[in-house]
Amino acid sequence: MITRSIGISPGVPWAGPLPGGGYEGKTKRLDRAVGRFAEWLRIHLLGPVQIRFNSDRLSGGAFVYPGARGKIEFDTPEIGLGARLITPPAVRRRRDKLAARDLTPIEWEDCWTEDTPLAYNVLVYPQFLRDPSDRGETKQAIPGFWKENTFGYWTVETPQETYRLLRKLTREGLLR
Repeated sequence: MITRSIGISPGVPWAGPLPGGGYEGKTKRLDRAVGRFAEWLRIHLLGPVQIRFNSDRLSGGAFVYPGARGKIEFDTPEIGLGARLITPPAVRRRRDKLAARDLTPIEWEDCWTEDTPLAYNVLVYPQFLRDPSDRGETKQAIPGFWKENTFGYWTVETPQETYRLLRKLTREGLLR
């Protein structure tokens, strides 16, 4: 079964948008890409599958929770395939100028189209990796939540590469 998240409680008093609370992608293309990832995960792994988008809806992913029982929490071990909209260079330059003057973030403008390219990533918690010490690319830890990467994270160029990489990274017998 595939569900869409309305957000995951971080487990602490929280006044901002819930992590994963974007519900759908900013563009149909982004939403479809994440939907295809969810279907692939549903077919190839056992466990609940959830679609989540960041609150700005510029990125999201499909996540499966092998062995999960009950409620999915902020730190429930997961495997995820994600996609994000690549901000066009002209928009990035405008955003940087606005940010320097502390003006409204450009992410809330309507500047993404169905032609906006996507970037892709793979996220795997160590217990699902062939080599649990392989954490992929270094990601900055979130102060107060964890001091080091509790998962492996890799970026790739195409959806096909996400599938190939996930097959290569996950421990034997996890994928069907």
